Amino acid sequence: MLQPACRRILTAAALGAALCASATQVQAQAALDDDDSSAVPISAPSESTAADGTKIGVGLRLRNVRIPKGLIEIFVERAPAGTSNVGFGAELSRRKGAFEVSLGLEYDQISMEKGIWVDKGDKLPQDDPDFVQFDGFSWYTAELSFMYHTEIIPQISVRYGGGAGIGVFAGDIRRTDYQCTSAAFDSCNESTNPNDTNRNTPYDLPPVMIVINAVVGLQIRPTDEIFINIEGGIRTMPFFGMTAGYYF
Repeated sequence: MLQPACRRILTAAALGAALCASATQVQAQAALDDDDSSAVPISAPSESTAADGTKIGVGLRLRNVRIPKGLIEIFVERAPAGTSNVGFGAELSRRKGAFEVSLGLEYDQISMEKGIWVDKGDKLPQDDPDFVQFDGFSWYTAELSFMYHTEIIPQISVRYGGGAGIGVFAGDIRRTDYQCTSAAFDSCNESTNPNDTNRNTPYDLPPVMIVINAVVGLQIRPTDEIFINIEGGIRTMPFFGMTAGYYF
């Protein structure tokens, strides 16, 4: 009676040992699997990947708008002087890598020395000139520019591109009909001819004008976030200026 019972006990013990050994093997394999997966390193984003990330920039700009007398006299026979005025504005930009899209809002005063203007091809005293003066003339512009950056060193890049927008005029440019008795400008006075009707009359200018820009300059970045743009070019009129801002 004891022998069959012992056999059954030994059989059950052997079966239990086999099950324990099997469970131990499964756990060991799972542990090895865990160790293998944890051994695979998870790489952090590289510096180049971080540098190529999208950045939003905001900045303030200061511009000097210049039109030399010689440039004006391409379009008229004679102008009293050139012009140099200060403008200011703000920028909102989106940059990814070396490419940037920038929205600029700006105010520029446009004033020139009052004096006698002679139309292209006219001669004094045969033709009558205009006495022209600027009365608070200025414009407000909004433009979208597409800019590229070519790195010289990590802190300095060449910045270049262009774009377009619109400008809304404010103020007036006024003219008065003049007559001259000789080719000398000091012989010119307000016209007494009744057919000359312009007496401090505003020019009929369109309220809105297309703004075309072409820009080239340098971008200086003391840190990854701070930028200073020093640039020049044309925004329908020649300009030189700078923008200081911050990338988020």
